[in-house]
Amino acid sequence: MQNQSTPARLSCLRGLILDLDGVLADTEDIHRQAYNLAFREAGISLEWSYDDYRSRLIQSAGSKLQGVTVPDGIKDRTAFLDHLYERKRQHYLELIRSPELKPRPGIVRLVDEALECGVALASASTCAREGAMAILEHCLGAERVRRFIAIRAGDDAPRRKPAPDIYLLALEDLALPPENCIAIEDSLHGLEAAHAAGLWTLVTPSQYTVGDDFSPADQIAADLDQGNISIVSLDRDLLRTRIRNDTGLK
Repeated sequence: MQNQSTPARLSCLRGLILDLDGVLADTEDIHRQAYNLAFREAGISLEWSYDDYRSRLIQSAGSKLQGVTVPDGIKDRTAFLDHLYERKRQHYLELIRSPELKPRPGIVRLVDEALECGVALASASTCAREGAMAILEHCLGAERVRRFIAIRAGDDAPRRKPAPDIYLLALEDLALPPENCIAIEDSLHGLEAAHAAGLWTLVTPSQYTVGDDFSPADQIAADLDQGNISIVSLDRDLLRTRIRNDTGLK
């Protein structure tokens, strides 16, 4: 890591765009716990296991509830499920602020390095904005979050990942070309979205995506510390890729 008084001179990295769930912290299981709390509260005899929830990750937000059997006597299924999802959301926001939830290894360090080196920061997540802000502030602290150039989340993008929309919006906010930016993702859909936006992409698999095939990624690391990932190393790897692409070398 660079001495704080002597920021590194970077060759081409100008922007770092972060996914949130699974990148800042292993939060997907917090979603599962929140659903189970909402089920219990509503009198629904259902508890999603790790495998149950993993099979639903591809589904967006409240659509995960479509196959849930509502209690007898419920006349308006849609209203009931809407209320159930709202309770899940409230439970999630409470759980996400727990001191037991820690940032993933190396993420705070990397953000600090980016700020020190003048690399612009953005987030590109399709989770709800309220949840996005809760994750950011819990993991990074309000002062770091205030220095983000862009925070894209929730309904900002017309299409969810694997469409590139959310990344294209973040790039527009940063006013940077994709060849000067790097995305950090933890899921296959996120990787596909970032690549479709033209971004060099590092994948750090989370507890719900470990074992997935991330071979198309530009780089894979179990976490930022184990992979010895730094802003300097990312800048070097991005430069090598640009040179290789410009020269046509494989």
